Amino acid sequence: MTDNDKEQFYIQVGKSIRKARTKAAMSQAGLAKKVNMSRASIVNIEKGRQHPPLHLLWSLSEILEVNVGNFIPEFQTSTNELNPLFEKFIKESTEKGHIHEDSMENLNSFISQSN
Repeated sequence: MTDNDKEQFYIQVGKSIRKARTKAAMSQAGLAKKVNMSRASIVNIEKGRQHPPLHLLWSLSEILEVNVGNFIPEFQTSTNELNPLFEKFIKESTEKGHIHEDSMENLNSFISQSN
């Protein structure tokens, strides 16, 4: 994944979060309070400047009542490194206890669908 691919990826993730938040009629401040973050962090995530960890995406999906897959854009990279990147991220998040066992099946399904 090139730096430009990564930048565009997170911009699209942020747009998806903003779309879900506005559809849920929730302010940035309201969402920030629910995830124990500052409003500035939500602004930066929605603009693609701050990269949300997987456990935060999961929390946002639950709060905004959307599937976590809605935040992940269908995205072609120039190097096809996106899936290994997610697999590594999921493994690290699981080891840290940020992903519950019952969520792993959904994540594994998502990864296999994008292969």
